[in-house]
Formats: sequence, structure tokens, C-alpha cells
Amino acid sequence: MRIKEKVHMNLEELSEKAIENGEKGVTAKEISEILGVQRNVVSQYLNELCREGHAIKINTRPVYFLHSNLVKVKNEDKKDKTDDPFTKLIGYNGSLKEAVEQCKAAAVYPNKGLPITLTGKSGVGKSFMASLIYEYAIHKKVIDESAPFVTFNCADYANNPELLSANLFGYKKGAFTGAEKDTIGLIEAADGGYLFLDEVHRLSPEGQEKLFLFLDQGRYRRIGETNRWRSAKVRFIFATTENLDEVLLDTFKRRIPIFVEIPSLDKRSVSERLSMIHNFYLNEAKEIGRDLIISRNVINSLISINGSGNIGLLKNIIISSCANAYRNNLESEVIEINIKDLPREFKNKTNIKNIFCYENMKICREKAEENSVQYLTNNESTLIKEEIQAILKIINNLNASVINEEKFKKLSIGSLNKIFNEMIFNNGHIEKDILTYKLISSVVDNALVSLQQGYGVKVYGNSSKLITYALIVFKNICNEDKSLASDYKLQLKTLKKKLSKSYLIANKIVEIIEGTLDYECCDILKIFLTLYFNKLVSLDKNRCNAIIVAHGYSTASSITSVANTFFEDFIFEPFDMPIDVSTMTVVKRIKEYLANVNTDSGTIVLVDMGSLNEIYDELRNVVNGHVGVINNISTRLALDVANRIINNENIEDIVKKCSDNNKTEYRFYKAPKKKRAIVVTCISGIGTAEKLRGILTKCIGEADIEIIAKDYNSVVNNSKDDFENIGYDVRLIISTTQLEVEGIKVIELQNLISSGSEGVIEEVLDGVVKKKNIDEIKNDIIKFFSLQNILNQLTILNPDKIVDEVDKIINNYEISLNKKFEGDLKLALFIHISMLIERLVLRENITSHPDEEKFKQCHSDFIELSEEIFRDVLKEYRVSLSLAEIVIIHDIINFRIVRTRTLDNED
Repeated sequence: MRIKEKVHMNLEELSEKAIENGEKGVTAKEISEILGVQRNVVSQYLNELCREGHAIKINTRPVYFLHSNLVKVKNEDKKDKTDDPFTKLIGYNGSLKEAVEQCKAAAVYPNKGLPITLTGKSGVGKSFMASLIYEYAIHKKVIDESAPFVTFNCADYANNPELLSANLFGYKKGAFTGAEKDTIGLIEAADGGYLFLDEVHRLSPEGQEKLFLFLDQGRYRRIGETNRWRSAKVRFIFATTENLDEVLLDTFKRRIPIFVEIPSLDKRSVSERLSMIHNFYLNEAKEIGRDLIISRNVINSLISINGSGNIGLLKNIIISSCANAYRNNLESEVIEINIKDLPREFKNKTNIKNIFCYENMKICREKAEENSVQYLTNNESTLIKEEIQAILKIINNLNASVINEEKFKKLSIGSLNKIFNEMIFNNGHIEKDILTYKLISSVVDNALVSLQQGYGVKVYGNSSKLITYALIVFKNICNEDKSLASDYKLQLKTLKKKLSKSYLIANKIVEIIEGTLDYECCDILKIFLTLYFNKLVSLDKNRCNAIIVAHGYSTASSITSVANTFFEDFIFEPFDMPIDVSTMTVVKRIKEYLANVNTDSGTIVLVDMGSLNEIYDELRNVVNGHVGVINNISTRLALDVANRIINNENIEDIVKKCSDNNKTEYRFYKAPKKKRAIVVTCISGIGTAEKLRGILTKCIGEADIEIIAKDYNSVVNNSKDDFENIGYDVRLIISTTQLEVEGIKVIELQNLISSGSEGVIEEVLDGVVKKKNIDEIKNDIIKFFSLQNILNQLTILNPDKIVDEVDKIINNYEISLNKKFEGDLKLALFIHISMLIERLVLRENITSHPDEEKFKQCHSDFIELSEEIFRDVLKEYRVSLSLAEIVIIHDIINFRIVRTRTLDNED
């Protein structure tokens, strides 16, 4: 189990105890002591869990965390939501939670905040988000209440860069034809507040260059001025619908540290879309002075909307439906809105794939408490979702060896029974849709019959009904709650390993259902089916795997059916091999099968003819345990092998005795050992890869792991199997660009020093390299990154020399403060202090800071420490360090660095 998963699991368990004991929550220190992991690593993962919605952070001293599942909704209702402007945003605590946190961080950043770019399709709410950022800045008192909020659409002047400059910076009388008086620009108008530049992708390269000069220096000239510089303190928000890499200059992008993506309407949860529909109809009810009743069919149609207009399109459709219904019911006090009232062009495009709402929506413009916002899974699924979370938890506990398999089965059966009861007794409306229910039920019936005929797995009683209900209920739950529709591959991987046969049976059902119906099974449903068959069928996980491979249309399947049915057990998996299909094609299918089962107990392969060595050579890299291959397959041989497998004889005895009894040839092979390796690669050539290989090799020394520099194209076309075939067990690939290699973990070079990858590096090198050397590796890489970043920014100083001097400064801070700085923080300090030294040499240092006096009183020790640490550098360059510069360094070390990682701010 990875470190982050252990942190997640421990947080949930400790949160329960904290709430029971009346404590505020759990600290990073508590979890770090339990896991034996550094506190800053735990803190980083806790903050990531907060951003993902799995945890809640309480910003006190020390900082406390609670698992989000344990915080009741009623507690949230007690909060005063009217203070925070972002509470007006639907999804502020859901799908937009991370986006809102980024916007808040940009707004409150010291001095003049941070420039921020909002991305997303047209109509997703970028302009509204920009206005909320402005309101939040006023709310947090980082700008005055009277501060301006100026909006400008760059598309209006996309083809006239000079006129764009005149609008942005203003112009002097006589600067050009028509300039009849001195005129201020948007920057001057936005001084002290915000300037929102919409459609920034329409800004020409010339316009971008003029703007980033102001972003850098905070000064500008009006058009026509030559001997006067003006200054302004402006906060910037940019918005675009385009790919930033394609429309903005790199030099411009580098000056915008925060990028926030606003998701499209179809990416928002059902509850958020329903809230939007309710709010829009409530606004129209007030506008026309009538209460409304919106039919469930209208609600389901609007929730299913999938158009380029996004929220704007949804709002227009709702306004149009109200207008149509109002026109036809002028005398009615309550107006009903039905499908016929929707715009014709929308009705023609609507395709309702899921039923989200079984009740009409009531809108009362006066009495808000009478309004109804209900959908299928709002009440009925509460218990089911709780049990799903319980199941995920016990799977994680099983993976972490917190519980044994006997305890796991008992707990999982308990949760399954609660889900069964809820589905059967509280979801009677499912069978109201007779056509849908009968269609799914018939497909499930056929799947279960196929399962019994092919694998000898018998199901009894109401299995068909339970699986049918599960297909409908789980689909609706995942549509409503996007978090449950997430990727649960880790839990599935655990079940593959621990309950491989049950997982395979569930997968057979899934394959038949997806192949017959227009239905995609979510990971949660696959987990449910796996546990259900584990409960239903007695399968010995310690048995070896058994495969039958035979030529002919259904030869292998027929022999498998006889053996499995005879013993009423899932023993063999068949692979039919038509005459015109190559051996390698079938072997590929077998390898895919073995990759999804637990092969620790070994595998027996029964074949009708062919080379035993050839088959073993292809399978040895996907089987962990021993491999036994027997040729000349027959029904008698299959029954003999099946009987011995059921009696738990070891593989070597089975292949020997069955070969003697059936006069067959056999081979027995032991698994070979492969050399561990890390591969480094670069899309631009082997040069950068060789440099990084040199850094890693130097630190690793004589450790039992090899660093290999590989050409990018050769890595792209390889898989884990290809590396293993040449004798390497590749643990990690480090690439300069995004890359996917089947079966191998990949980290991009720029992410190598991030705290998120720290656990990956330590996991790969654990037991191979000493802890001290791992730290050296990361520090050398940080210096490498820093050097690349400042090469293009320093103008008069030697980058190589500066990096070594700054490295010494950072190291002294770590020693003096008794803190281990994370990679992201080190990189930020390398770049900032390097640029600081050059500014000091150029006499452009920052001389004042608004918090100087307060800082001097509270942090005199840090001031003395900084002056001592910088003494040699200041002496060498004959410069002095202002108090303002020390304050900024202190802020970087102790406060959150936006868009990278956070430093643990506990004492």
C-alpha cells in the first residue's frame, strides 16, 4: 500500500476516535508517528486529500484534519455561509472546490495577489468566477471596498494592437490622430483593484509583450509619453476558452502562476445541475409573479443537456420554457411546465439516458421552505453510499493487512446484506419502469446461465433480481455522486490479487452485460459483483490456476465445461484456438488473463499440441509462481488434473502424476530473477537523459539497481514485458514529457522533485539506497532544475556560481530552523534568492514592506539568522540586505506556495 493510502486510512480511523473523545481532529504529527514517516510528507498528503474532498482542514495552531465522511451535513448548515462570496457559487464545496481554493489563494497572496487565468468552454461561468474573486478580495480586506473591478474583452481590439495599447495604458494628447486630450487607460482605471481581461487568447503577441512588461515592473507609459514612468497596483484575472500552450507566449504564461479550469456543465454532478435548474426557475418565478411546477420529464431532460452553450444554454432554455408556459396559462396562479414548453430545437436533440428524478419540482417564490428539490438517489441511496464507503475501507484494510481474509469476508458480507435490504425494500420504484427492468433482468438471466454452463458456478434464489437491482441503483448513484463514479482501480487490484476467481466471474458477467446493453459498468459495481460472488461461491484462493488451450471452435470450452460442471467448481479457464489463428494471438489472450489473477500459487497449462518450451517462454514473465505445462489434452486428463487441484496437491506432483497416468510429456520451470533498473529518457534526444543518469548514478553508487538512459522512441514502443525479456525489472521511468508505458510507473522530470512523488522515489529505492543518498539525489535534481530556470533570467551573474552559493544558504536555513525543506520549496528558494542577489547587485532591491514593524517585533531571531546566513554573499558582492527582503523570504518558507506544494505550517 502506498504512503498516501495509509495516511487516508489512518485519518479515517483516528477521526472516529477524535470525534468520540470530543477532540478537534487529527494532526499530521500523530499519523507520522504511527506510520514512521516524516511529518511534512504526511502533511502534504493530508492537504492533497483536502483538495480531493476526502478530508477537512481546520486552520488552528496546530492544524487539525478530519475525514470528510465523518462530518455531518447538519454541522455544515450551522456555518455562517453568508460571509464568503463563493458560497453563491453552485458547486463551491463540490466539483469547484479545488478551483475556489486556488482563487482564494491568489486573492490573499501578499502585496498585490497573484495573476490568475480561468480556462473552460464558453458559458461555464468564468466571468461570474472573476466577479467572486473580486468580492472575496474585498471580503478579506486585501483591497478597499471602493476598489474598482474593470472588465475588458480582448476580442474587441484583436486586430489593432495599437488601439489595444491605447485602451490598456492610456494616451497623451496628440499621440496619434484623434487623440484630442490626455486619456487614462484601463490599468490606471483599475489601480487598487482588479482588471479582468476576457478572451485573453485574442491578445496579439505584441499586446502580450507590452502587458507582461507591466506585470514584471509595475510601471508603464501612456502612448506618446517618453520621459515619464507611471505606476499602478493592479490585480489581474485572465479568461480564455482556448488551449493556453497554443495561444499564449511562453514568456507571458510564466508570469501567470495560477491556472484554474472551470468544468463544463456535463462534468458537474447531478445535484449541482439540479440546483442550477432550481435557481434559474426560482428567478423566473419571481420575474413572472407565479409559482411553478416543473414536470419530472422536463427536469430529466435538462439534467441530460449536453451542448456547447453550457450554463448559458441551460438558462436560456429555462427562460424560454417559462415564457411558453406563461403565454398558455395567463390566468393560472400556478403554472405547470411540461415537455411541450421546451424549445423545439432542444427537444429534438435531447436524449434521456438516465432517470434522475421521479417527482415533479415545485417552485414557490414566496415560501422557500415549500420548494422541493428531490432526485432519485437523494434519500434512498444514503445507506447504500455509506455501505459502499465501508466496503472501500475494509478493502483498504485487507490490502494493508490490518484485517485477515476471514475478517474481511465477514465484514463485506455484512455490508452486502445491508445493501441488499435497502435495494429490495426501499427501491420499489425500480420495477415501475417495466420495460427497462425486464430488459436488464433478461440479460442478467442469460449471463448467469452462461456462467453455470461454462464454469460450473451455480447461483440460487434471487441472484438475478439482486444483480438487476444493483445495475440500476449503482448506475443512478454514480450519476448523481461523481465521486463514486471515480477510478477505484486500486481496490479492484486488491480484489484481483486476493479474490482473483471471484473477480473473474464478476468480469464475465460485466462483459456479457456491456456487450449486450448500452451500459458501462462503473468500478463500484465491479467491486460489488466481485464481493457478491465471493459470498455466493466457495472458491479456494490458494489453488493454482488452470488453463486449457486447444485447437478448434470450442474444444477447450467443451472440456472445461465438462470438468467444471462435474466438480461444480470454477477450476479451468478455456482458450479456444481456431486453426487459422496464430499461437501468439492465443498466447496474448492467455497473458491478459493471467495478468488479472493471482498467480502466486502457480499455473497449470493443458494444451492439445505444440512446443512446451515455446509456451513457457511466453508465459514465464506474467506468472509469479511455478508453471506446469502438459500437452495432449483430453477430458480424462482434465478431470485428473482438476481432482488433484481440488485436493491441493502441489503443481510439480500434479504434472508428474498426471503425465505418468495419461502418458503425457511435461516440463517444470522455476521463475528467474531479474535485475532492478530505472530508465531515464528525453523526447529531444539522449543528451538530457544521460545527464540525469549521471546524477542518479553518482548518488546511487554501487547499489543493486541500474540506471539506464534510453532513446524516447524505443521506450514508447516498449512494455514491462519487453524490458523483462532482456533481463530487467524496470521499477520506474523518468521522462521529460508525459509518457505511458504498460506495467511501469512513469514520472515526468519536472514532477520529480515535487512532494507528491517523494513516496514514489523512496518506494523504488527503498532497500537499495541509503536514506542519506536519496536526499542527495533529490537535492542534486533540484539544483539541476534551478540552474535551468535561472539561466534565462540572470543577466550579469554566473548561474553556476550563484546556484552553489544559494544551495549553501538554503542548507544553512534548514540546519538553523531544524526543518527539512520539500523539493517544491527548495526550487522556489533557489530561484527567488538567485534573483534577489542579482537585484541587490543592480541596486533594485525591495526597500519596504507593509508588515516590517510587526515582523521586527515578532521575528527578531529570524532577522538575525538571515543576516548571518547571507553574510558571506553580501560581503562578496558588497551589498546589503533590507528588512523587506528578509520578510519575503520568511513568507516563502512559512506560508503556502500556490500551484506547487504546501509547507507544513504546524509548530
